[in-house]
Amino acid sequence: MSKASKIRRYRRKNYASEVEFPVEIIGRDGVVRRFSFEESVRLYQRRVASADLRYGDRELIAAEKQHCLSRIGQLRRSFFASHGWPELQVVDQDSGPTHLLAAEVAAFLRRCLVTVSIDPERFSISLLEVTSEHQVYFIQPPNDELLDDALVDGHFLLYVFRFDTQSGCPNRDAFFELIKVLDGVSFAARVSVESLISFFHTHDCGLVLTGFGSLVQQARDVDLAQVEGLSWGGDEADLDLVMLGMQAISRGNFSRALAHFVEAYTQQNFRRVAYLGAAVMADMLGSDDEAVTATVMGSRYFPDDPALEYHGAVTKLRQGQYALAVKQARGIHGWPQGRGAIGLVVALGLLADRQDLAGRSKISEVMKQSFLLDPHLERGARFVRSQLWARDLMLFSAVLIGLGALGAAWKFSFWWGLGIPAAIWAYPAVIRSWHRQLLERLHGQVEQRIRLSSSAILLSDQPGLRLQ
Repeated sequence: MSKASKIRRYRRKNYASEVEFPVEIIGRDGVVRRFSFEESVRLYQRRVASADLRYGDRELIAAEKQHCLSRIGQLRRSFFASHGWPELQVVDQDSGPTHLLAAEVAAFLRRCLVTVSIDPERFSISLLEVTSEHQVYFIQPPNDELLDDALVDGHFLLYVFRFDTQSGCPNRDAFFELIKVLDGVSFAARVSVESLISFFHTHDCGLVLTGFGSLVQQARDVDLAQVEGLSWGGDEADLDLVMLGMQAISRGNFSRALAHFVEAYTQQNFRRVAYLGAAVMADMLGSDDEAVTATVMGSRYFPDDPALEYHGAVTKLRQGQYALAVKQARGIHGWPQGRGAIGLVVALGLLADRQDLAGRSKISEVMKQSFLLDPHLERGARFVRSQLWARDLMLFSAVLIGLGALGAAWKFSFWWGLGIPAAIWAYPAVIRSWHRQLLERLHGQVEQRIRLSSSAILLSDQPGLRLQ
């Protein structure tokens, strides 16, 4: 698609309508997926963060960022309209139309206060303090839900930090510093000391909820099944996100694993295994945008890393950029264990780019390699080779039919010659049909794709372990 067409498509987008959650979002592969409010906002924020890496044209970068910011605003307005309440509008007073953090606060409080009250809309909220780094809000349950010691044990404090997304942000540092201080508070003194209940942060804001006395433990005792996969709240905040991703993989919950890996590299930019985990899970789920973001960002922090380069080549295959995929795969060096995987990507790229002789030769070379930890890669190579044999058989049959028809027309009757144009038509038709099926296996429906990712690479985050 040309640059002008892409920009016109951005301009035709509608951001005024109200959406329902979970919201359905169409990926580049044409597959419709459902996202929660938090997941959808973070999806577009990651697209904003990676736009400079994914596009080389300034106008396209600006158009992509503006589109994503408009979508974020639409999502937040829609969520607040359905799940917010009027008192929370105080959060956005004097902040301008670009933040719309009341929706984030509504979602945050509904999760954190579920054990205190099933109806958080009855809580009162008022601005308590404004500093250069954050705003503090006083949150108190309705009178009939207050405990005996209401002055100490009956309220919460909400800290709202607004982050500058264009440059370094002191507010972000202050946010994490506050969490460290509050997390060190001993629960032995919780009756009279402000203690951390939960925290949440995203690209443009950070939220911290604190409380006093027994309400702290009560609010922290949220059923983990209700907040599984989130980076805030209770004991799960102490678990390593990569380990949570591994656990999700072992349970077959690949969508949850992808969310954990993405959150892991968002929080820790130099966590190599998190980028690899996100790339692997995204490719298995057919989430091509997530795979591109993980490989591009990972390669910036770990340049020339063979595994990330390999998955980058895979994402280019999925996007139909066959020549670029072949070039990137051929540029991977110092990875003897991955020669088979690299060769398979090169062969598929050549065949998809209609370089049949070179692709066939590469497939034959790949079949001599060993795939100890990833037998599905060998199965993929065998499938492509068998399809090549089937195509050759059909092409040979078309040639035989044409020659037979020619001989029969010469010896018996002119009418036998009608088989000649049929054979001439069948020959390119077989090639087109085979090529179309190959492309379906590369970037069609997820269930039909050749699996090119490797879960074996996630057994360790040590750079020495590579894809087999």
